[in-house]
Amino acid sequence: MRLNAIQLFINSAVMMSSLFIPILAHNLGATGTQIGIIGAVYGAALFISTYIFSRAADSYPPKKLLYAGFISATVTFFLQVFAYDPLSLAIIRALAGFCVGIYPAVLMLYVYNLRRSIGKFSSFMPLGWAVGNMLAGVIAVYWQIFTISSVLFAASFLITLTLPETKDTEVRTKKKADYFSRDILKKNWNLYFGFFLRQIGANNVWVIFPLYLVSLGANEFWVGIIYMLNPTLQFFIMRRLDSYKTTYLIHAGDLLSAAAFIALIPLTIYYQAVVGMVLIAFSYSFLYVGSMRELIETNEEKGAAAGLLNSSIAFATIIGSLVGGVILQYYGYRAVMAAGAFFALLGYAVMQLVDSSGKPQKSS
Repeated sequence: MRLNAIQLFINSAVMMSSLFIPILAHNLGATGTQIGIIGAVYGAALFISTYIFSRAADSYPPKKLLYAGFISATVTFFLQVFAYDPLSLAIIRALAGFCVGIYPAVLMLYVYNLRRSIGKFSSFMPLGWAVGNMLAGVIAVYWQIFTISSVLFAASFLITLTLPETKDTEVRTKKKADYFSRDILKKNWNLYFGFFLRQIGANNVWVIFPLYLVSLGANEFWVGIIYMLNPTLQFFIMRRLDSYKTTYLIHAGDLLSAAAFIALIPLTIYYQAVVGMVLIAFSYSFLYVGSMRELIETNEEKGAAAGLLNSSIAFATIIGSLVGGVILQYYGYRAVMAAGAFFALLGYAVMQLVDSSGKPQKSS
């Protein structure tokens, strides 16, 4: 329950803080391209941090890394209150992104070493997103949103103080990290690259999606409610995926992603986005649980393997945010949705190409 509470709190904090960043940036005078850059610098800092600390997860005491992540996030998420122009917002978001990258790999490894279900633990991630979206939509006051996000990270730190060590994590702290090993990337390149392509498309959409909903008549409350639907469904879906073959989950996730983004193209009013959000809930649940299980179950350096998936997600945030911002500025909202579908299909093509080439796949 303590680990689930941490997963719930930290993801609520991240989502609360992120939901209205595009609208806040727009209100501070940012152009579409600048909104993309703000998302990109957050993703760049997240990518660097995630890569560094995913390697450290196999070598250093897990609780110390969790302490560092949660304490630093407590500070940086509160600092967002003081953003006053696009540049200051970008700088503070970069600091927040670096802090968010410290803890995901070590937290997933800690759960695995306790022999907990990856799918059930992962399900509290989207539940946190749902809670964060709901709270942000109801509050709709930026300084209060950032303050509550900071408090949730502080609560996670306090809960972490009560967590036990495990024998598996104690053994792993003696291993030396090889930060530049190519073995894991070479073995799992198709998983990382396929997920990376899909996430470029997704982040291309999410960096401007609140503005899209507002353009279709939604206020802040309805933006939060519509965003809440996707992760709420993910919570229930992820908990039921442990018995399915990982390859099938990954392929289905890519195809459903493309269908979801296509469904968001012809909208004429904000509540029509519900269909696309339901499809996205299934697609991301399948893709994330399938990929994470495959990586953790088939690699010796489990923390690094899982962390590199998070790194690919973060790296995709950089490119996807820039792509979405530029496409919005020059071609409009519907072109952004079409680009999302295109990148999801590219991710499917990568996985399908590897499967057809005869590479062995797990059957579980």
